[in-house]
Amino acid sequence: MTATSNDIDETVYIVTDIETDGPSPLRNSMLSFASVAMNRRGDVLGEFETVLEARTDRAPDPETMEWWETEPEAYKAATTNPVAPEKAMADFVAWLEGFEGRKAFASAPLIFDGTYMDHYLDQFANTRVFGGPGKQNRIFAGGGVDIYSVSGTIANAPHHDWTTRRVPDSWIGNHPHTHYAIDDARGFAHLLKRFFIVGSLPVKYRNLDIAEFGDSETLRDELVELIVSGKKSATCGALAIYEEEGEPLPTVGEYFIVPNWQGQPRAIIKTTSVEVKRFDDVDEDFARAEGEGDLSFEFWREAHIDFFTRNGGHSPDMKLVCERFDLVEVFEQETTKE
Repeated sequence: MTATSNDIDETVYIVTDIETDGPSPLRNSMLSFASVAMNRRGDVLGEFETVLEARTDRAPDPETMEWWETEPEAYKAATTNPVAPEKAMADFVAWLEGFEGRKAFASAPLIFDGTYMDHYLDQFANTRVFGGPGKQNRIFAGGGVDIYSVSGTIANAPHHDWTTRRVPDSWIGNHPHTHYAIDDARGFAHLLKRFFIVGSLPVKYRNLDIAEFGDSETLRDELVELIVSGKKSATCGALAIYEEEGEPLPTVGEYFIVPNWQGQPRAIIKTTSVEVKRFDDVDEDFARAEGEGDLSFEFWREAHIDFFTRNGGHSPDMKLVCERFDLVEVFEQETTKE
């Protein structure tokens, strides 16, 4: 059994994506950028996005502009209602200062997004992405997080595959890579969350999808402990949510990582059956397999009416994805705190 720690760092990760009119901040301009602030659990703490005026002392790169012609809607979004770089960076710093404690910059790749942001913060806001000598305001700690490098090492991939371009859609939360800065930042944030979850696992499990249970800390940890104890071997979700989020249904034989609320992997499960049923067609046997409360059908019904009501709505005719699973492996939870 693999041990997991609940010694979770409280760093705020500022996952950022930029759009530019060329490859170099010394010759070209940043057009727009967006950031998602998240903690190690993957909770989104806030979002920031802005469009910047092109710099008069820079010129667009012809090849980059030729590429932008293939993405007209994204280019429009990256250039509409721009503000002066001085204002954009000052607003960004003010937003960052609203988060207490340690902040780390993260992007994919750091060598591109990080250097552009570092240059603009240095030029217009008296701060830096990367630490170093001098008396500038220190907003970020450390050297930044390169999500490409994290993805490659966690996946145990060769260096030439250290990229986010080939990862499954589920790894980026089914957020399409659109070249709209906020869309791409959200996808990279979801990817970073995934790597925090799978980092302590054996390599053979790191490529599995993640199954998160419940909608609160108390409920998730309760359900996860039921799974770990072997008392829970079934679950259900609203089909409409799968469709809305573009998430494929689980398939028989598929394995999943089950994390607790802190984002620590606690178990591996394997799907053994999947059925789509009306809420009112769920039977007592399935309700009992969910392992909750006193195992009665009445408890299951009331608890799930409450759950679905606060997560998009409930009706007797709503379609549920009813899944049964086997417990494959349990990971012990240990603490490294005194």
